[in-house]
Amino acid sequence: MSHILLLASESRGMRLKSDLESIGHSVSRPAWNDERVALSDTGIQPGNPVDLLVVDDTLPGHLPNRVQRLLRPPASRNTPVLLITDEARVANVDFSAGITDFITQPYSLEQLETRLRLILGRTERRDVIRLDELVINLVRYEVRVNEVLVDLTLKEYELLKYLVAHRGRVFTRSDLLDRIWGYDYHGGMRTVDVHVARLRAKLAGFNGTISTVRGVGYGFDWPSDPT
Repeated sequence: MSHILLLASESRGMRLKSDLESIGHSVSRPAWNDERVALSDTGIQPGNPVDLLVVDDTLPGHLPNRVQRLLRPPASRNTPVLLITDEARVANVDFSAGITDFITQPYSLEQLETRLRLILGRTERRDVIRLDELVINLVRYEVRVNEVLVDLTLKEYELLKYLVAHRGRVFTRSDLLDRIWGYDYHGGMRTVDVHVARLRAKLAGFNGTISTVRGVGYGFDWPSDPT
């Protein structure tokens, strides 16, 4: 699990934090007060290093100054930086500020995960979600139960991974469309129902279940989780 420091506006911060956590990262998001955020509040310290700095370029102030200021301490000089931006702002991205890469809104979880994997160069052993006999391999895009490979499409895999990472929570169909298919997806809510039905059929007989909350949406229940 990588430790990510997220500097984002209030409007984007909660969504970005949720997306990063859903693909297996630990995320810290300190409050940003103009440009006066203290480095001690960010978690970038010798005893508490971060693996990646994710910066939302809608924060107030001049972006290059903010990034360079955060990368000044020795503890963070080698920290890669992923910029979250909009297509209209891409032409103004200044890589001399220490930005490693960028991704534009809207993005899908698949795009975000791929970009992070390239930046972090993570190893396969760290890229798994394990719940008893259920193992989701985040590098190979594989799901195994009792070491048996479950044949899933990419969207089935992404949907299952998201629900498992947020087990115990319930998401509306609209939430799932946004997070799995992306903001620009124009399909209907029925898409989610079809993928849930397929997952249930393929996971039939296993302990984990995709639950339906009538009038709300879907969640993932695992019997070993505390109630």
